[in-house]
Amino acid sequence: MATELIPPDLQQCQSEIKEGSFMTLGPRSFRRCTNAPVWLAIEGPREDGEPSGSMSLCDDCKLVCEKQMLGVTFGRIK
Repeated sequence: MATELIPPDLQQCQSEIKEGSFMTLGPRSFRRCTNAPVWLAIEGPREDGEPSGSMSLCDDCKLVCEKQMLGVTFGRIK
């Protein structure tokens, strides 16, 4: 089954940031980062050979991605 991928957004970082803190009662909402992207994060192919995808990231979100996700390579956009 072919995967339909959303292309990277070259105008805005595609990372989602959790609102609130660990002490927030109830579910926490997410908001999209408003920074301009500088990096393209590219995931390796899945086990079935289908592409996993890529997304645009700002410098701050790239640092978080590097800590949380293994197997991601980065290329500079600008």
